[in-house]
Amino acid sequence: MKRRSFISWGAAGLAALCSAVGVSLGAVVRFMVPSVFYEPPQSFKIGSPADFPFGPPTFLADEKIFVFRDGEKGFAVASAVCTHLGCTVNYFPSDRRFHCPCHGSVFSSEGEVQHGPAPKALQWFEVTLTRDGQLRVDKDRPVAATYRLMA
Repeated sequence: MKRRSFISWGAAGLAALCSAVGVSLGAVVRFMVPSVFYEPPQSFKIGSPADFPFGPPTFLADEKIFVFRDGEKGFAVASAVCTHLGCTVNYFPSDRRFHCPCHGSVFSSEGEVQHGPAPKALQWFEVTLTRDGQLRVDKDRPVAATYRLMA
């Protein structure tokens, strides 16, 4: 083997070794950085009680919740996420039921499954009144469908 070809092969080998070490160090650095997905806060204000009319529920798309207001019972908040595959359900005032557009699940006005494939009822969340007079929903605190806040 001639000296020139030996040096060129040696240089190519050294370049390959340096790139392998660089890629390995990059993988180690990536491994040290946590793969965390940050979720929005599960407790949030939705507005004052006067913002929500009596009658059919108000749908808040950003939070995926329905806010019910009844003059006799008060405020209640239901999840708009189907328990089957996580689609957003729709509320139909004509039959007072929730319908999932993805796979046909039907829920009663209390969130109970009437027609599946959904395995369980819709979740209801705690709603409280803050000191500044706003309604606060806490998705980390599920409650019974009969829970109401009188405000």
